[in-house]
Amino acid sequence: MVSVMSGDIRAEYAATHTWDTFFQTKYLWPSIKFSIAAVVAVFLREIGLVTSSRKKEKELQDRLTTMPPKQFLAAYSDAVIDIRSLFEIQEQDNSAPMTKESLASDIRLVLTKILVLAQNWDSAPTETYRANVMMVELDKDQIRKRYSQQVNESPFFLFNSNLDARLDNADGILHITDLELSTSVSKEELANPDNDILPICFPFRVDASDHAKSHPNLPGGPVAVATMESQYIEDSRIHFKEWLDDEAIQNPHITEHYKNIIGKYYTTHRYATSILSIPLAPRNTGVGNRSPIGCLNIYNNKASILMGDSRNAQFVQLLQPICAYLHDMILLYRTFIDMEASENE
Repeated sequence: MVSVMSGDIRAEYAATHTWDTFFQTKYLWPSIKFSIAAVVAVFLREIGLVTSSRKKEKELQDRLTTMPPKQFLAAYSDAVIDIRSLFEIQEQDNSAPMTKESLASDIRLVLTKILVLAQNWDSAPTETYRANVMMVELDKDQIRKRYSQQVNESPFFLFNSNLDARLDNADGILHITDLELSTSVSKEELANPDNDILPICFPFRVDASDHAKSHPNLPGGPVAVATMESQYIEDSRIHFKEWLDDEAIQNPHITEHYKNIIGKYYTTHRYATSILSIPLAPRNTGVGNRSPIGCLNIYNNKASILMGDSRNAQFVQLLQPICAYLHDMILLYRTFIDMEASENE
């Protein structure tokens, strides 16, 4: 329109000397308005194209970054095959009787495979990664018989006047008493017990909403077994401080003494800066009890292992077939523990 009417526009421009006459022109003012609108329309279109291009670029980047690292895929395939072979050998080999010690050694081999996968996931083959399996005990009579000392010495019980007070306000305990179910890897795959860790015992309650009748579920393993969902702690020093401050607001029974004990424990802990806790439970078949028998903990002395909070969930999903084998091995290991306890009684 501007091009066709250019002669009239130029004539009106030459004849216009005031703003009043300018706004009353038949061609000049409408053409300017039209040109401004066209520029705005083109500008908005360009913004739309740039936004669309950036969105597609982000989607592509997300797809690429959520893919497992190349070196992880090869290690994952080998680990699944090796663990399956180990599991089948356990079931078929009748040449030597299985013992608690031999089973613990096999469990550490599985833990070692998991830690190698963690190293490959983070592209950190020389970093030291640690793992352990904490056992769940729900029978309070058995807790009193076998683990009363660990319960009484644990700093993680909020109601700690005596053994009964500790147990009455919990559904069960999560503990690691036998260090045979722990290992670490760095440059070498040793599959030896991790003697740098100490026995530990946590209370947990499935429904901890009634603060007067339940110990708080600490982040990590206790929350994992209570909710049946994996838990990730990116930096335990920051995470536990924030959790304690928030818990103190919601729970009037949280004392400064309790906060200091928990805060000091994780502030001075040398090995567990970042932690991934995965509950070990039976396969979800829709029937029967799915109570966890234990909790797999993977940890490192640096923050943000397993590529941080955005990527560890994918690692957990890929680890589920291995966790299924590990659950069955821990279930068998629990049988040996119960047999030993019965013999001692």
